[in-house]
Amino acid sequence: MAQETEKLSMLMVEDNEDDVLIAQRAFREFKVINEVHVARDGQEAIDMLSAAGARAGQKPLRPSLILLDITLPLMDGMAVLKRIKADPALRSIPVIMLTTSSRHEDIVRSYENGAASYITKPASLEEFLELARKFEMYWVSVSKLPI
Repeated sequence: MAQETEKLSMLMVEDNEDDVLIAQRAFREFKVINEVHVARDGQEAIDMLSAAGARAGQKPLRPSLILLDITLPLMDGMAVLKRIKADPALRSIPVIMLTTSSRHEDIVRSYENGAASYITKPASLEEFLELARKFEMYWVSVSKLPI
């Protein structure tokens, strides 16, 4: 598989520090993703992906995957999702909603706006580790990414 030899990176857009630490530990443990970038709010995510990041002296980020929370400061996850899917340079990046919400409306809106998947955040570290294992099986081993 081509993906196995290529460097996979992910942008995690998450404002909860505990969730970031748990996710980083889980992905490190299963060696799912080689590089995890973190944006703490929606605007920071857009800046990292766009020319705004380049103006700050950084190259725009082009991750293999984006994990996106819905409830974020400055710009919520739905607005970020819409911006990503409206940008021709970004729209092919799979966006996986990873959020505490299990509301039907949020699930429907996410898919209507172009999300590739919707996952409700696990409550415990053990559940998150299991999610990371399944995530790796599907997004890294089974699915082909446009990297």
